[in-house]
Amino acid sequence: MKDNSVPENSSAFEEAKARARSRLTEFLSAMPKDLDTRDDVIAEQLRRDNSSAKSKLGKIYSLMTELSQAVKPYVACGKGCSDCCKMNVSISVIEAERLSVVSGKTMAAVKHPVRHPEEEFSGVPCPFLVEEACSVYEARPYACRAHYSFDTSAYWCHPERSNEGEMSLLQIGGARQAYDEIVVSSRLRGFADIRDFFPE
Repeated sequence: MKDNSVPENSSAFEEAKARARSRLTEFLSAMPKDLDTRDDVIAEQLRRDNSSAKSKLGKIYSLMTELSQAVKPYVACGKGCSDCCKMNVSISVIEAERLSVVSGKTMAAVKHPVRHPEEEFSGVPCPFLVEEACSVYEARPYACRAHYSFDTSAYWCHPERSNEGEMSLLQIGGARQAYDEIVVSSRLRGFADIRDFFPE
C-alpha cells in the first residue's frame, strides 16, 4: 500500500497532486447519477425529517457508505493503510457519544469546541486504532468517511509528509451540509478532536 520509493521533493509532490486531481476528476465523471442526486437533496430532506440527530447522522453515514464503495477504484485507501488515523480528526459530540457506546470507552466531557493546530496530532494514533486497523470501523466518524487519498499510494499521507501541502480531497456538498447542520444544533455546537473526547 505504501510506496517509500517516491523521492521527497516538491516536483514529486506536484506530480502527486496532479495525479490525484486527475483521479478525482475521473471519479466525479463516473460517480453514479443516483448517488450524486441523493447527495444533492439530503440536507433538505433531513431538515424536513422529524427524527433525532442520531437518526439523521445514521442516514448521512449510509449515504457515505455507498460513496465509499463507488470511490474504491480511484483511491489508495484500504484496510491496513492507517496513516490518516495519525492526524487530527475533528468529530462532533454526537459522534463521540456513538463511539463511546460502540467501544465501551468512557467519553470525556468537552464543553466547548476545540481547534488544534494542523500538526498537533501528526503521528499520534487515533485511540480506536488497533494493530493498524480501525476498531470502530462501522461507527467511524464523518471525517473518516469523507477522507480519501486520490493518489495511487499512501506515500503523501504519512505523518512526516501529510502537512506539506493540500492534496485533492472529495467534497460531498449535500452530505457535508447536512452533517454541519446537525453539529451546529448539537449541545457542543462545533467540533473537538477525537483525542479530546477519548484521551489516552
